Amino acid sequence: MIHVFDNAFLFNPCTGEWLLTSFSVENGIVAAIGANHSLTGDQITDLGGSRVIPGLIDTHLHIESTFLVPQEFGRVALAHGVTTAIADPHEIANVAGTAGIDFMLQDALCAPNDIFFMLPSCVPATAEDVGGAVLTAADLAKYSDNPRVLGLGEMMNFPGVLADDPEVLTKLSLFSHVDGHAPGLIGTDLCRYAAHGIKTDHECTSAEEAREKLRCGMYILLREGEAARDVDALSSIVDASTVSRCCFCTDDRHVDTLVREGSIDHCIRTAIAAGMPENLALRMATLSAAECFGLTDRGVIAPGRVADFCILADTEIFTIQKVYKNGIPADEIPVSAKQTPYQVPPFSCRFPTQTDLSLPENSIARVIGIIPGELVTENIPARPDADGVQKLLSVDRYHAGGFAIGLVKGFGMQTGAVASSIAHDAHNIIATGKTDEEILTAIRAVADAGGGLAVVTGKEITLLSLPIGGLMTYEPADSLLRGLDTLSAHLKRTGACRQTFGHLSFLSLTVIPHLKLTPRGLFDVDAFETVPLFH
Repeated sequence: MIHVFDNAFLFNPCTGEWLLTSFSVENGIVAAIGANHSLTGDQITDLGGSRVIPGLIDTHLHIESTFLVPQEFGRVALAHGVTTAIADPHEIANVAGTAGIDFMLQDALCAPNDIFFMLPSCVPATAEDVGGAVLTAADLAKYSDNPRVLGLGEMMNFPGVLADDPEVLTKLSLFSHVDGHAPGLIGTDLCRYAAHGIKTDHECTSAEEAREKLRCGMYILLREGEAARDVDALSSIVDASTVSRCCFCTDDRHVDTLVREGSIDHCIRTAIAAGMPENLALRMATLSAAECFGLTDRGVIAPGRVADFCILADTEIFTIQKVYKNGIPADEIPVSAKQTPYQVPPFSCRFPTQTDLSLPENSIARVIGIIPGELVTENIPARPDADGVQKLLSVDRYHAGGFAIGLVKGFGMQTGAVASSIAHDAHNIIATGKTDEEILTAIRAVADAGGGLAVVTGKEITLLSLPIGGLMTYEPADSLLRGLDTLSAHLKRTGACRQTFGHLSFLSLTVIPHLKLTPRGLFDVDAFETVPLFH
């Protein structure tokens, strides 16, 4: 059957034009584009001059960070115009190795949009990280023929790249497309990093850094995530000359933010508000993204391409009104009832006691400073009893190997404690709070539940259970939202900032400067070594 869409004010990212035209779809593929009313078919839909754009592409995200399984994530993202998503499952891979990757690949087959994958390149993130799995180049090579695998995921181990580590080099040789992850890397080191064929970077926080990486031939993925939001700061780098080398990504975005703010559609709105011309933003979200990842069958509404497109609302603010996937309205695509089985690895912790948490109050410590809207942290010299400073714990969940104590400033908590099994990338338990007793209660609540997010004040505990590796749940988005709203309401009563769980989840990631905490201790990313808490 040929379906003709008439009276479409169609955006073409190849030319930057808006044209009043018609196009036809046959078997999910665009068959033809012609002058308005010139095409004939078995079914005709008059779009009434509505603006139509190609389906949006999210070039880098971790589905696990939404707390949803891939098929449910796909349903929610599709409603925001994301017809294609490129995911790196390194969160679940750090927990469960190849079994986690297999789970994501299998469940994604039930999603209503297209989900492609980049293989996790750094499991664990560094050689000393204590996680649930280790993935070698041989493990990754087994996926090289999978049509849903597009390449190697973000190469966070830039010291290994620069040192020509043999295992890292073998991983880099597996695929022609390699994503990068090199925050703050510039100069000669950046040149050496890019020379290994690393194609993208989504960690730029300044226009100057992004331009230097563009000059090295890299694609820049402008990120609007949960804790890290860089689109506003980077929008100035995008012009007619650079737009083909720039894309959007969401990286890590919780389900409530995804549902209420949006996905790549939110990136577009943010970019336009920052002064980026709409045509450039749309080019980034469609054709630039498709070309970056070699997806030659999408990115533009043109003959031979998949019929993925969005109809925009007639509003001043960029808003997606209706989405089509393979020529079918998104709201008419059946929801899969299939649940992909997952064997949950049990938590194995050696819990601290209140005696373990005792610290000398008069000594000067290395305090992790939170920077709003950024993943990088500050290294602040301060006493444990200084204003705004609170204890931070990282507890090994895999090997009963113990825990480490640090200090953090910037959450703004006045009372209570929080804990989470989402702690990039090893996903041990991370917790902070105002009193030792509440911190320990929050940690035990998460461990006893087999993973999740917890807020504690006194004897009151609010828990969001995430039974799939401590990262995801089979619950539908609306049910999960209700649980998150209850959690957020409790969190608000502690006085903590709204992005507390987003920031907390990155305080163990030892590949983003400057100071982090893992179960083995305080880690100075600049020196790339474990350092004592006190000077």
